[in-house]
Amino acid sequence: MKWSLSQLRKYASDKFTFNETVQLDTLLDRADILAVEDVNVYGDMFFGRHRVDVDLHISAVVKMIDSRSGDTVSLPLEIQSVEVFDETLEEDEETEDDNMHPLIHTLDLEPVVRELLIVNLPTVYTESDELPGSSGASGWTVMDEAEVSGQKPAVDPRLQKLEALKLSDEEEK
Repeated sequence: MKWSLSQLRKYASDKFTFNETVQLDTLLDRADILAVEDVNVYGDMFFGRHRVDVDLHISAVVKMIDSRSGDTVSLPLEIQSVEVFDETLEEDEETEDDNMHPLIHTLDLEPVVRELLIVNLPTVYTESDELPGSSGASGWTVMDEAEVSGQKPAVDPRLQKLEALKLSDEEEK
């Protein structure tokens, strides 16, 4: 996923379409990520005067440890982004837009793909619907929206007199 500027200049009047499968051995130093598989990167490049706009689509399957059960689970990821590579930017120049990258001699998408995968990974992921049993909480129950909406909220004892005034005021209307 690396192209030189001379290769890309051939497509200056058209768009350049790419579709590649990438092998990422290591993604980051997170113990809960076991593997990143089936990474497919595809999209189109559009060429301007001193820049290349890349409409980027990434699909991947991340094997990670379920944060509740400890089992291995597969998390499918679909990421879409528009990245801009600009020839006028210096390599160490800071930009306000995180999607702007310097373009010096070659356009390399692998660091961008790695960054997008890292940013889109959840910090905690589970496929379990059960609450963790080791929470140590007793006397707590989980309620859904319907149960909560059917209950009238308890009134603070310090404000009971004010509630009585409110009710009598509503009756007068």
